[in-house]
Amino acid sequence: KRRADRQRATLQNGLRLAVVAPLTGLSTRRSAGAHLAAVAERTQTTGGRFAVMVIDLDRFKTVNDRWGHGAGDAVLVDVARRLHANLRPGDLLARIGGEEFLVALPDVHRPEEAQAIAERLRQAIEEKPVPLPAGGTLGVTVSIGLAFSGKGDPRRLEPVAQVINRADSALLMAKSGGRNQVTIGQSAAA
Repeated sequence: KRRADRQRATLQNGLRLAVVAPLTGLSTRRSAGAHLAAVAERTQTTGGRFAVMVIDLDRFKTVNDRWGHGAGDAVLVDVARRLHANLRPGDLLARIGGEEFLVALPDVHRPEEAQAIAERLRQAIEEKPVPLPAGGTLGVTVSIGLAFSGKGDPRRLEPVAQVINRADSALLMAKSGGRNQVTIGQSAAA
């Protein structure tokens, strides 16, 4: 019985780690993909739109290189907390890479609404330095790529990957355009 209990606990822990990033407590890329697919299907049914943001910490490598990985972890945890605190109930926040986050905004009625949320997130990160474990603080900024799903066409479900790719392309434009900004990806369906 004890061995079966340990195996069950190990399996449950493994499943939890597959859907939750241990450091930040956020969804992982895998679980975010399933959630975003469900958002897309629901949006298709209602004929609405959803928005996707890809958020990347600006110059994060220098944080780890200059202040150490403990400082980098503190930055990631603090940024995740700030992002979460500035989203609506029902919005998805996931850590999808080292210093990269994904946000899905279901039921976006106007692009301006999603753009305002993206700008609020950007400002929430920039406005207050992050406390470091060894003392002191560090100013951090993020770049955000934003993209929208096409208006729901009952004959065609736009692939979620396509919306994410547009958000990722917009992120690259934000990075090359000077960082610490929100850039909107162009949509063929817009």
